[in-house]
Amino acid sequence: SDLSAPNPSDAGPYKVVHMYYGSGNDKRRAVYRDSVTFKTRPVDISPYVTVPPVAADDRKRFWGFDMKKVPLNARVWYPEGAGPFPLVLVVHGNHNPEDFSDPGYGYLGEHLASRGFILASIDENFINGLSGENDGRAWLLLKHLQEWKRWNDSTGSPLFHKVDMDKIALMGHSRGG
Repeated sequence: SDLSAPNPSDAGPYKVVHMYYGSGNDKRRAVYRDSVTFKTRPVDISPYVTVPPVAADDRKRFWGFDMKKVPLNARVWYPEGAGPFPLVLVVHGNHNPEDFSDPGYGYLGEHLASRGFILASIDENFINGLSGENDGRAWLLLKHLQEWKRWNDSTGSPLFHKVDMDKIALMGHSRGG
C-alpha cells in the first residue's frame, strides 16, 4: 500500500535565516572575521589536544592563534519565527586543516531550518590533522552549547527564547561523528 506521508526531501514551511558567529578576527576566513552576528571569546583547548612542538609553530603561523586561544566559530541556519526550535550541532570530519569543510553542511542547514530546526555547523578545522584530539572535539561542543544557552537566555539577543535547550542533537561525519 502507498504511504500518504509528505515527501521528506521537500522544504518545510519556515523561511530560513542564516548567520555566523565567531572570533571576529579570523585570519583565514572572512565570514568569521567580517560577518559575525555574535563575537565569541577564545577558549583554552590545550589540556585536550596534543600538538607536536614543530607543528605548533606552523599552526600558529597559519591560523594566527595557538591552542590556548581557540575560537568558537559556526555557520548557523535557523527558522524565522518565535520558536523555541530544537538545536542541531554538526561537526565535520578530520582532514587537511587547510581545506575548510564546515561550509559543506549548507544544504542540510537550509533544509532542517525550513522544517523548524536550528543547525550550527561547528568549525573545528584548526584541530584537524592531529591525533588524540577527540576529547578536545567533545569539549569544544560543550563550549558551543554554553554560548547557545547564554544567547537563548539573553533578552537583547536575536535568539532570545528561540532555542529549545531540552531538544539538542549532535551529529557529524567521520571523526566529527
